[in-house]
Amino acid sequence: MINNPYIEKVKAHPNIITKSEEASKHKGKWNEFFGNNNPIVLEIGTGLGNFFSTEASKNPDKNYIGMEIKYKRVYNTAEKTIAKGGENFVVIKDFAQKITDIFADGELELTYIFFPDPWAKKDRQKKHKLLQEEFLTNLCNKTKIGGKVIFKTDHKEYFDETLEILDELNLWEQSRKTYHYEKDIEEFDVTNITEFEQIFRGHKLEICYIELTKK
Repeated sequence: MINNPYIEKVKAHPNIITKSEEASKHKGKWNEFFGNNNPIVLEIGTGLGNFFSTEASKNPDKNYIGMEIKYKRVYNTAEKTIAKGGENFVVIKDFAQKITDIFADGELELTYIFFPDPWAKKDRQKKHKLLQEEFLTNLCNKTKIGGKVIFKTDHKEYFDETLEILDELNLWEQSRKTYHYEKDIEEFDVTNITEFEQIFRGHKLEICYIELTKK
């Protein structure tokens, strides 16, 4: 059995919640958790925390919640944010699908979803894709009217499939949509990007981007 050195670090960290039951206690009361009425920003899949830590530390007037499932990534996200001076955050070790248990309807101001696994190798993996009808509907419910979701992926097929679902649901206004986000440097702020996007840009991969606004 391989011991993961990050398990105990994560459990003891004051800015990390490791149990769904604990996170769900704050449903509808996250502003009480943070002690203010600032907007709540969610990042689903923080990775190693490059983007999350920068955003949280430079925007003290917002409350940041990260969701990530791997112990090392959860820990690194929290530590990087603290190192940059961020105090307005918490990282939840849980699956993105748990948003229905963790957030009340209309509680989210903005959600970032960057480069989720496309599960594209085999047909039977498609059921694992995050951005499907049920999840997008649930995310819409948890988002306030006028709130936003920003989605990026380097997988064009996944992007197109998501657009089809969005069209069918008709719950969001679609804006700033592009298949060449990596080239549109004049329109988009690319000074703060995830570690995965740094790799994709280095490999000259095309990046798809869309901004959604709840109707």
